[in-house]
Amino acid sequence: MQTHTSKHTGQQRFIETLAESDLFLSYQHAYSKITGLPLSLRAQGDLEFIETLLTETGINGVVQSLIPVRVGKTPVALLETGGVRLQPANAETFAPVANALLDDDCSAEDIRLAQVKFHQLPVMEPERYEAALALLKSFATQMGESAHRMLFAHATHEPEAVRNAKIYIHAHLAEAMTLECVAKAVNVSPFHFCKIFKRATGLTFTDFVNRARVEKAKRMLMKPTARITEVAYDVGFQSLSHFNRSFRRIASESPTEYRGRMKDGMPGALVAA
Repeated sequence: MQTHTSKHTGQQRFIETLAESDLFLSYQHAYSKITGLPLSLRAQGDLEFIETLLTETGINGVVQSLIPVRVGKTPVALLETGGVRLQPANAETFAPVANALLDDDCSAEDIRLAQVKFHQLPVMEPERYEAALALLKSFATQMGESAHRMLFAHATHEPEAVRNAKIYIHAHLAEAMTLECVAKAVNVSPFHFCKIFKRATGLTFTDFVNRARVEKAKRMLMKPTARITEVAYDVGFQSLSHFNRSFRRIASESPTEYRGRMKDGMPGALVAA
């Protein structure tokens, strides 16, 4: 069984890789230029599970927001905005901060320094901040799609057996596959393979295979002549009902809904049902 520590390490490594991607870095730079605020990406903590936009206001009136990044329906990371005030600073708005510092027995000098920092915090009109959050929600969707693709990339830091297993899985998606047969193909024991695969990808073998099949199905559904039933069997699902359930669980929509949404971006395309 995978330990909590190895799971956390694998997830953290994945989030760090995502935060170093060109997509995130370019958006982070653009967001900072437009708003003057920093933007970071971090893993969801063990004691938090944020499924939708969360905005919190501290006693100093500073607002911060968290926007979940999802792979399918599962939140895997959080976009975190830098602190900003939505109203100008004055003696009245600093009073709660001063009182809290006094309660903590802070010196007059500490309070003075805190007041200087307080007045240096950026201020943004509420309407502008809401517009920035709307952009971040859209970007979170893009990051989720990027994260989904990264799960299936052949990362060089992964164990050789995991990289070879991914290649084998993609080459045999249309066939019935078991963990035992893939482990044998990459020359490791099923127990060892199960452990290192989950640690490296953050997914069980079965979930990875289903997600890989759904990703291939998405590409096939872009073809106007491809029928949904044929796509289901061509990517390795043994029944249409299993395909529909897995597709909806992973993509948060049915194959028909996905195809319809994609068709909207391709005027004139004739889509086979």
